[in-house]
Amino acid sequence: MTGQPGDHLRTPPFAWDLLQDKILVHTRTSSGTRGDIVRTGQIHDGLTLCGADAVQTARECHNQCPGQWLQLVDPAAYEDHATPEEPFRPDRVRLTGQASLFEDDEDKGVGGDVRSILDTQLRSGTTAGLTPTRYIKAGKRDIVTAVVDFASRLEAEQTILTVPLDHGWLRNDDDIDFLVEELDQLPHIKAITLGAVYNPLGLKGTATGLRRLISGLERVALIRTDLAGLDAYAHGALFASIGMQTALRHVRTPGAVPSKKRKPRAVTTTVLHPQLLDYFNADTLRELYREGDGPACHCTECQGRPLLRFDHNRADQAAANRHNLATWLPWAKELQRAAPGRPRRAAWHEICWDAVQAHQELSEHRSSPGDPEPPRWLKEWVGEPN
Repeated sequence: MTGQPGDHLRTPPFAWDLLQDKILVHTRTSSGTRGDIVRTGQIHDGLTLCGADAVQTARECHNQCPGQWLQLVDPAAYEDHATPEEPFRPDRVRLTGQASLFEDDEDKGVGGDVRSILDTQLRSGTTAGLTPTRYIKAGKRDIVTAVVDFASRLEAEQTILTVPLDHGWLRNDDDIDFLVEELDQLPHIKAITLGAVYNPLGLKGTATGLRRLISGLERVALIRTDLAGLDAYAHGALFASIGMQTALRHVRTPGAVPSKKRKPRAVTTTVLHPQLLDYFNADTLRELYREGDGPACHCTECQGRPLLRFDHNRADQAAANRHNLATWLPWAKELQRAAPGRPRRAAWHEICWDAVQAHQELSEHRSSPGDPEPPRWLKEWVGEPN
């Protein structure tokens, strides 16, 4: 017999037990005061924090409310493309050359760099540590293999392997099969996040491919996402982390410059439509209801006020973010109450089906050419549950 009496009491809980069935809010640490951040974490299942002071904020929140809610820190190492030699963000993290995974001293080389980042997160009160994985181009299988090989050397119980995938990975069945085969070698939680210039789920087949990837993996999560997090959870994801701000609902392809469709604004307010199950810019939402006053919203933030009241300014942006959270929280709770498997998938299918019907009713009421159809991902989600 090894160990000392009471060791089992000092062993940290496994991350997959703590995060099971949780829907977190992915937010910037600059989104409000520490009090605002703590309240958001307490109202919801917890937070994934990102930003320059995310670790410090996590530490302060943990000290203020230890153990009251779950929190993670997103290293957001997505600005650069990964390579087989440098799949992680730290400057000294290399899988070849002088810095070796197999050095005796774990404080040097790739092992020390990544472990240091993970340990810093854990010492700051996070539920688990997320790896600083760089953006993985579509089809670059050698990079996925390198990431998996290194992650296998990290302690699984409190480590989450961040997997930032270009949307192109999900357009090809062979690539999805490869990802499932490689990633499922690991006992770690695999946190998928999708990248594209714009919303990756707006591209044909991506929502279906993502669902297939999620369904094929054990201990998988979807982070830095939008309502796709609920679809992932309904189809077997351990947990999800849904972005409060627009920029935190997917990863942008490194170096990509989006086309200028509109005159740039200092502030953009995005509003989640409760019936249409879609996010709209505030002015786009007003254009949608140009012949009427638009619907009233009865979420806990709006309390019957008109949905069209939001404009592009800081105060309305913050209020819209609160409205968005208050809108999807009841859907998340409904899914959490449903049993895993077919009952949970059926509950989500009903929510999506009602949204498709709402799109059709709005279109029939307007009877105008060019009316918006249900978004591509919503049409794919409405496929009959298996």
